[in-house]
Amino acid sequence: MLIAVLLMLFSSAAVDAHQIFVRPISGFANLGDTAILPVAAGHNTSSTEMPEGLTNLTIIRQDGGVIDHILNEKSDTMGNWPIFSFDVEHPGLYVITSYNGGGAWTHIITNPPAIGYWEAGIVDEIDFDAINKTGWAKDWYVERSYPLHTYGKSFIAGPESDYSIASKPVGQMLEIIPLTNITEVGNGDFEFQVLYQGQPFSDLELIAQKVGDDMKIRGTTDAEGKVMLNLSSTDELSEWVVVADTLMDTRVVEVRDAPRGEASNEKSYVGPVYRATVVLRTDF
Repeated sequence: MLIAVLLMLFSSAAVDAHQIFVRPISGFANLGDTAILPVAAGHNTSSTEMPEGLTNLTIIRQDGGVIDHILNEKSDTMGNWPIFSFDVEHPGLYVITSYNGGGAWTHIITNPPAIGYWEAGIVDEIDFDAINKTGWAKDWYVERSYPLHTYGKSFIAGPESDYSIASKPVGQMLEIIPLTNITEVGNGDFEFQVLYQGQPFSDLELIAQKVGDDMKIRGTTDAEGKVMLNLSSTDELSEWVVVADTLMDTRVVEVRDAPRGEASNEKSYVGPVYRATVVLRTDF
């Protein structure tokens, strides 16, 4: 059974952006069980690559106890999935959070309007004089430049779980909070709230996708950072990956001058990008 579930993780369906998140093997665990936490990295509901750098995992027990773990190149893996496990020794709901700093990236439009390439690093750290610009147009410019921060959240329910804990923030810079009881996943409309720096974040798109299904469910947060998505499913077991991304939102990044060609007047979007993911299942 465990092998079958592990193999199911390799099913792929596209979501819009690179993110890192945890997809527990099961949404429920009894005392004495071992909870297995595969960590996904990629542009979809599966894992298409190994996470870059270190990934910090924090498992928060219902009684407030915490397990901290850092995934690195020495961690156990299965394919592109780093694996962490822990023994379920306490009753209640376990909240699993992850953080990965995905490096910094700069997109340079070498031949407007659309031809360009990605350079590693933030714009202020790149030596543009050292870059070979052969074939570049005179109006080349930096389109966007950002350090990437990815946050994940998922849940495992033990005996005597207080499911209301899932609707409380844990303090991530960008955070998706399930407002509907997580045991209602798969039954229809499901309400979320998005917080940025602990405050409701309006006009941000949330994208939900069921594992194994290419269809995306989209919604935009209101003034209170809330949005309702239809997470209906007739499957015996379904799993949903829900993603929020600040992209080049000018409430987060700035628009400013950066290196550019002599014939360009283009400004550049510079600043951090935050991506948050929450994974929900129908077997809590």
